[in-house]
Amino acid sequence: MLSQLLGETSKIKEIETSILKVRGQTLIFDNSIFQISNISTIEVVDLSTVKPVPQYFLWMFLASAGLLFSPVNYRVIGILMLIVLSWLFYRYQRHKTVKKYGLGICMNSGALTVFYINDLDFLKQVVFVLHNIINTDELKAINFNIDEQKIELDNSVKINQMLGSSIVSGSVVGDVVNQV
Repeated sequence: MLSQLLGETSKIKEIETSILKVRGQTLIFDNSIFQISNISTIEVVDLSTVKPVPQYFLWMFLASAGLLFSPVNYRVIGILMLIVLSWLFYRYQRHKTVKKYGLGICMNSGALTVFYINDLDFLKQVVFVLHNIINTDELKAINFNIDEQKIELDNSVKINQMLGSSIVSGSVVGDVVNQV
């Protein structure tokens, strides 16, 4: 969707994920790891769209207008159709804009990755936390739970300079994000 709007399909990666993790100087999601020092821009992207007016509005209006100029029996049906059409148009007006936001991360290479986040306030918190991580040399382990809209500091294991890493014994299965 975003790639169609911007016209460049080769460098835009659209992601719908439930968890973003920061471990030290890396940003981890699904099976991908970004080095934070390679991030050039972090921005709030407005992906809101407006639904087009359905064509059946025009057809219902023309049909009801035609019935209004017909014999008395059909005028009642035309008036009822106009009432229904007015109610449908009112509902359309209330829900025509679909609010959707994204966390845009532009890498030094020019590649843009957009993470879909529906809540603008939570998205601003994520950007603020990422800003603080980029501007400090302190290693952090933070989980961004997008589904539950929570930001959690992970201090599960701290060994020397390793922070928030899990100790896994046995075989490892699943995505990278579940193992870090």
